Amino acid sequence: MKPRQLILDGDMLVHRSCVAVERDTRFLDRWHILVSNFNDAWHILEETLHDISEIGETDEILFVFSDPKVNWRKLFEPTYKEDRKATRKPLAYWSVREEIEKKFPNTVAPTLEADDLMGILMTTPSDYERVLWSLDKDLKQIPGLHISDDEVVRISKADGDYFHMYQTVAGDITDGYSGCPGVGGTLAERFLKEGTAFEPYKHVLKSGKRKGEEELRWKERPAENMWDTVKTLYEKNGSDEDHAIHQARLARILRAEDYVNEEVKLWLPK
Repeated sequence: MKPRQLILDGDMLVHRSCVAVERDTRFLDRWHILVSNFNDAWHILEETLHDISEIGETDEILFVFSDPKVNWRKLFEPTYKEDRKATRKPLAYWSVREEIEKKFPNTVAPTLEADDLMGILMTTPSDYERVLWSLDKDLKQIPGLHISDDEVVRISKADGDYFHMYQTVAGDITDGYSGCPGVGGTLAERFLKEGTAFEPYKHVLKSGKRKGEEELRWKERPAENMWDTVKTLYEKNGSDEDHAIHQARLARILRAEDYVNEEVKLWLPK
């Protein structure tokens, strides 16, 4: 039986630990100063790490961080996470991250976000049975063992593929990609789970001022696969397959197959 290794979302763990200890201090009755304490943030991080290690049943850990300089999605889509540009890191963030880099195994890769690097590690053959911890829902795309709601659960490849297609349709405004026009999460879930696709047909109007004119309508049919659902949803709502592929690439959390010789291979429907 393989030993376990925890793959930890370092960005999120450090961010949460530092935000938790920020304090708004009033000075001379009119000045408000935001302060933080490194030791308090470090204490919270250690407590959280202890809890995660107990759930994962291992002390073998690997912190995963984003490349702070370059994000491959920003090179591919300049508006990606544009709304977060003005968002600051919490006080003590870089000090805590530097301390982790001194004391714990950690990794970062050129141009990759932590999400992508975790996805790659989780889908790369290893001497470990890897268990992923992150609170980011995007990681539900990645097959393997995950810590969720204080227990270890397994996400299948089929479930991971489904969630990628769901995100492609539903979009994620906080990450800067909109998904399919006019279709939210509820309809995305319904059509994907029911295996519904759409095809156009010409309808001749039989009454009214436009009697005798043709208009394009859509009817439901069984989907050949999930991409058939996604593609035809985009087409039905005034877009096209190229735009659907673009959104799917932004939504995709990389797996080992998507990162070859330190280069991202853009996702394509199979």
